[in-house]
Amino acid sequence: MLRHARSVLRLAVVLVLVSSPQVLAQTHGDVRPSVIQGRLVVDEPNSVPVAVATGYKIFEGNLGDLYGGPLKTNDPGFVATSGTFQSGEQLWYQATGTLSFWNGTSWGTAPDNVSFKLSDALGSDTLITAAGVTNPLGVIDAADSSGGIHRHLDFSISGSNPAGSYLATLQLTSRDASGNLPSPYLDSDPFHIVFNQGLDASAFEASITALTVPEPETYAMFLAGLALMGYMARRRARND
Repeated sequence: MLRHARSVLRLAVVLVLVSSPQVLAQTHGDVRPSVIQGRLVVDEPNSVPVAVATGYKIFEGNLGDLYGGPLKTNDPGFVATSGTFQSGEQLWYQATGTLSFWNGTSWGTAPDNVSFKLSDALGSDTLITAAGVTNPLGVIDAADSSGGIHRHLDFSISGSNPAGSYLATLQLTSRDASGNLPSPYLDSDPFHIVFNQGLDASAFEASITALTVPEPETYAMFLAGLALMGYMARRRARND
């Protein structure tokens, strides 16, 4: 039982480290779809952070990179390795929820006059605002002859917007090679993309950290639970 107690303490240390901003606040690259047991999956290696409130994975983009000027980017891209799909099968996105905004202190709903646009591979636009989504479905690309996909779509934001971070939520869906339903694969879980608009690197990563670190009340309950586990393990060790 003493060995069990030590294992519990080691687990507590690992969980606290994983919850720290230094571990969670990292920049991550493209959305990488795969197929597992007939379902679309993003980030199979689980290398990106996860939002505490939703359980959704988080990817990042920068509105204002060299590609798009001050209000546009084509990152993150969508990259599937060869053999992921059958040749010609189509990967689509579906936007859900509303546009969220980080004002430097907290996350909330984006200002009413701000709209976020995602342009699909065929030039159709999806708009995401504080009120919801217009034209939520769009095509990302069709798999090439090897079953892979590498596509960067255009993300942009309206001109009248305050500096901060903007969060949009998508999920992946699919169509056959003719663009028809039923989908060849079950839809992916939703995921977030957080876009930097006018913040320096540390301020932007603070917005990611705010999504991935529990609220103080939740964190206190988490630590209390770990303390209880440690107490029970020590008690068992003494009784043995």
